[in-house]
Amino acid sequence: MSLDKVVEDILRRGEEKKREIIRLGEKERDEQILLAEKKIEDNRQKAEKRTKSLIAQMEQQEISSAELESKKILLAAQRQAMEELRMQALAELARYPGDKRKKMYSKLVARSKKELGDCYVYSNKDDTQILQLPGGMTSGGIIDCGGGLVFESKDRSVRLDFRFESLLDEIWNKKMREIYAKLLG
Repeated sequence: MSLDKVVEDILRRGEEKKREIIRLGEKERDEQILLAEKKIEDNRQKAEKRTKSLIAQMEQQEISSAELESKKILLAAQRQAMEELRMQALAELARYPGDKRKKMYSKLVARSKKELGDCYVYSNKDDTQILQLPGGMTSGGIIDCGGGLVFESKDRSVRLDFRFESLLDEIWNKKMREIYAKLLG
């Protein structure tokens, strides 16, 4: 064999080796690209899941916040309506006719006389004219109220409060649930 043939053979084997190395390099490159693309896709899917989860969480927070705010607004409106209803009831009691007040007051006087005996009686300025007190009961003075009476024992240790405001508050507190149900019904 001639030297040319040996050189040719060496070059040919070198060329084959070069192509094999290139082929293996390209194969490894393709595998690395596929692996990188798979990682990218996995990361993209994880990011999408996190994003969807965060969006759902934010939506839930916004909904909860809006529900809470609407409940606050509703409660404020209910409270205002209840207070208006209470004020209307007090106004109607303040306009209660004199003859009916006189009858009511005589019953309160009799009840308080039994309970306290001799005592002081307080009323608003307008009711002093219609108030008829039996012996042992004396006027204690004027009180600021829409109507009703306050009785106080002579030793000032016991007080019976029958002012319209107090009576309404007592009834109001007992009947609050029923009133709310009617208001909301």
